[in-house]
Amino acid sequence: MATLEGKARYRIDTDNTGAGIAIMILTTATFAASDSTVKLIGNAVPLLALLWVRYLFQMIVMGIWQVRRRAFGLFRSGSVRLQVVRAVLLLINSACTFAGLRHLPLPVTTSLAMLAPLISTLLAALVLKDEVPRSKWAMVVLGFIGMLLVVRPGGSQFSWTVIFPIGAATSFACFQVVSSHLSRVDDAITTNFLTALVATILLCVLVWMDQAETLPALAQVGAASWLLVVFMATMATVGHGFMLQALKRAPLSVLTPFSYGQLAFAALFSWLLFGQAPDVWMAIGMCVIAASGIGTVLLHGRKTAPAVSTEV
Repeated sequence: MATLEGKARYRIDTDNTGAGIAIMILTTATFAASDSTVKLIGNAVPLLALLWVRYLFQMIVMGIWQVRRRAFGLFRSGSVRLQVVRAVLLLINSACTFAGLRHLPLPVTTSLAMLAPLISTLLAALVLKDEVPRSKWAMVVLGFIGMLLVVRPGGSQFSWTVIFPIGAATSFACFQVVSSHLSRVDDAITTNFLTALVATILLCVLVWMDQAETLPALAQVGAASWLLVVFMATMATVGHGFMLQALKRAPLSVLTPFSYGQLAFAALFSWLLFGQAPDVWMAIGMCVIAASGIGTVLLHGRKTAPAVSTEV
């Protein structure tokens, strides 16, 4: 899932919005490719091992990036507690997404995961007691209608496993709140590195605790599956790199609506790789969810346009 994280203290030096949008679209393609690869892998690799490789790869790449930019304070943070919370939330998001991809069609998982902005609105109203205007509530209702069109409760494809992508959207909504606070004290690359570091450590502990089942399962994994795992981790990490480059060229408020391009790439890859093209109602539902999410972002932007600065 494309994650436009409010974590970067970015200063846009040049007005190059067109290039930023193009890179953002490329970003959504890489995230859709990563998700497609997870679905291709299926149950061939244990979920814990899949997550471990994904975050270990990101930790190594971001660590090298930090050293190359001579940012040697790899472990320094303005809020260690928030960094840990952010890593846990993103790990939950990834676990729910990967689990959803094992049970549901790729477009369904991607569509439901895109409900995060709407869930953020609900959390703001119900938990933070913020005043939410009617226009935003209208977007929430629209997104809920889109979700019903995608999953169609009572239909042949509906199952309890839709809880996984909805869990991914919920954890990501919380993740965005934490990322927004961290953007005030840490830069984007440091935050990405620390997130991957904390996630990798947690996964090492989980793999060790579950070694009786995980290690024998890993012994059965073939070379082709491992190549797919490395490709998945590469696409996910490259996607984050592309996102940083997009943020250097255009404001977050401009880029966010284009993150919904991931829905189109998910539908395309699902058709090419699995022969699963969305039916008419699912396609309409995906468009409705995208419209509601974009509407939520635009309504928020009217009130507080995010200031994005960059220095990578």
